[in-house]
Amino acid sequence: MNYKKTILEYGILALVIVIIFNFILMLSYIPSASMNPMLIKGDIVVGTRYDTENIKRYDVAIFKAPDNRNRYYIKRVIGLPGETITVKNGKVYADGKLLDSSYIKEEMNTTGDGVYKVPDGCYFMMGDNRNDSYDARFWKNKYVPAKDIASVGRFIIFPINRIKNIQYQGGTS
Repeated sequence: MNYKKTILEYGILALVIVIIFNFILMLSYIPSASMNPMLIKGDIVVGTRYDTENIKRYDVAIFKAPDNRNRYYIKRVIGLPGETITVKNGKVYADGKLLDSSYIKEEMNTTGDGVYKVPDGCYFMMGDNRNDSYDARFWKNKYVPAKDIASVGRFIIFPINRIKNIQYQGGTS
């Protein structure tokens, strides 16, 4: 057996894996119920790093937590740069237009109601489980700068019985 060749092959494989997970893909463990029913505690999500400059409303984003930059959160993009997001009486509006809530499992309570003016270059994030989500409505720093978005969630890859696409399938708004 040629040990040098085997070591070289494993070294190249390790380098390829490091490159893939530092520049192309990101794996994220879901630690809470804040994104139920789309993501549940224990899911592992793969996100893409190469397309974070094309964020759209309803994307599931993985980003540095605004109040604790040593942590990452995963939430849904609700407010786009320059918009005014109004959360009122269990409904969410962007510049006065009612947003789709078909992916929400239960009616949202009024905790966190308010008006949020999203600065240019930033996004407003909310969990899908609105009644049990620590999200932008409650953070000290309410908005996520575009540069802090690490990846866009694409698929649940674990557990195997939950493998699925997590991209928004609703209409446009």
